[in-house]
Amino acid sequence: MKKLIFTMAILLVSTMAFAQIQKGDIQITGNVGIQKTNNSGTETSSFSLLPKAGVFVSETTSLGGIVGYTSGKFNGSKSDRFNLGAYARFHKPMVENFYLYLEPSLTFGFGNREVGGGDADINSFDVRLAPGMTYFLSPKFALDMNWGMLNYSKETTKFGNVETENENYGLNLNMSNINLGVSFYIR
Repeated sequence: MKKLIFTMAILLVSTMAFAQIQKGDIQITGNVGIQKTNNSGTETSSFSLLPKAGVFVSETTSLGGIVGYTSGKFNGSKSDRFNLGAYARFHKPMVENFYLYLEPSLTFGFGNREVGGGDADINSFDVRLAPGMTYFLSPKFALDMNWGMLNYSKETTKFGNVETENENYGLNLNMSNINLGVSFYIR
């Protein structure tokens, strides 16, 4: 009987520690996006690859970097952009294997866009704050979901001597903008 109680206690403790985040853990995650639309003869397509990696500096906080590539086409005009950035992720454990998080990030982009038979230089700046949740399937794999964001972005396009700026900002917390992902943890 003592062996059975001891075995059950060990199983209970190991289950509770099943997927707890630890200082020094490394998280590898990111986004891949593909989109194509054709609306009344106007064809738009885009592709993005934005891997992220971060290290946990405490049991609830990670700091990391973002490196990525985005390309798009709009009516035959093509754009390419490389992105570099940083992020922090602040986790709040809720129940076993389940965390809520808040992720502020800062990203810079640079690239070019075809404009009127020539190439225009693009520089961008993006700041955002996104809520999300993580559910650990195992100690090394987790499902991530984030929805909405508070953001500000600025894009500068320079073509010859002409420079244009576009600024966007917004708050969207409804469930119409959901991103799902998988994270891998190195422990």
